[in-house]
Amino acid sequence: MFKKLSLLAIIVVFAGIFNSCDDSKTDSQYAEEKITKNNLYSLAQKLTEENKLSREDIQLFTGAINRLGLNADSIVGKTVAELISAQDEFAKQQEFKQMTSILAKAEIIVNHSIKYIGLKPLDTLEKSYDYLVFEITNKSDKEIANLMGQFRFLDANNNLIKAYPIELKQIIPANTTLKANETRRLVYPFFHDKNNQRDEIVRAGNGLQVVWFPTEMIYSDSTVISSIIK
Repeated sequence: MFKKLSLLAIIVVFAGIFNSCDDSKTDSQYAEEKITKNNLYSLAQKLTEENKLSREDIQLFTGAINRLGLNADSIVGKTVAELISAQDEFAKQQEFKQMTSILAKAEIIVNHSIKYIGLKPLDTLEKSYDYLVFEITNKSDKEIANLMGQFRFLDANNNLIKAYPIELKQIIPANTTLKANETRRLVYPFFHDKNNQRDEIVRAGNGLQVVWFPTEMIYSDSTVISSIIK
């Protein structure tokens, strides 16, 4: 009914994350020119005519204006070099956050496995339900107290049909954990809306693939591994 569940592939390309550790430097004679409310356009023309900024510095300077420009106080009085340096630091911090998220997700994935079993529908006179059935294995050497993520149902073109949030502690008995190397079959209930086309597509299941997208793991010793970017 469904294609084989595959864990989300992680392809990481860190190109030059640490290339911008020092303040950006430029040979432009306008590097120390301060921004005013009335010189942005003329400054752009002068920088273009001079042609001394590197492509990276152009992107950083433009990025700083795009990011801060709606608040005049954030750019007025700043020099070209200051804005380039500020944007360089901002971009580096964003790369650090992305790196942390990707490595956290990788650690979560290698310490557990999930096998999607299928969907079991249940219709009553008043309500309808879709029960997602899956098996989870703790591949770590510690007890898992909670695991959060999503089962994402995708069509043949990898378009998202629907995502179902999963939180382990919601469906296991209180004060229990998933022991090291333990495998447990679980059932997660969701309301089914017969008037919702996406619910109907998922229930039919034709040609869909199911991808497990983990976001956070918490061990019984309170260690938290989170890929959520804050």
